[in-house]
Amino acid sequence: MNYEETMKKLEAIVAKLKEDKIGIEESLELYSEGIRLAKEGLASLNGFKGKIELLNKDLSKLEPKTEDETDEDEE
Repeated sequence: MNYEETMKKLEAIVAKLKEDKIGIEESLELYSEGIRLAKEGLASLNGFKGKIELLNKDLSKLEPKTEDETDEDEE
């Protein structure tokens, strides 16, 4: 399941938990599923963060040198 699907399911669970019409057992089941989905979503975000950091690291290698850096290299 991708991040967007996970968040949609989590939002649906939160909306259902806000209803007064569900019992304590169903609430507990939904809460448990919500915690599982929240962990899954956080794991996805951490994965995205790692990928972004790698991409930024690669990008920094491609940035052209400024005039100050070029002058320093010539000395």
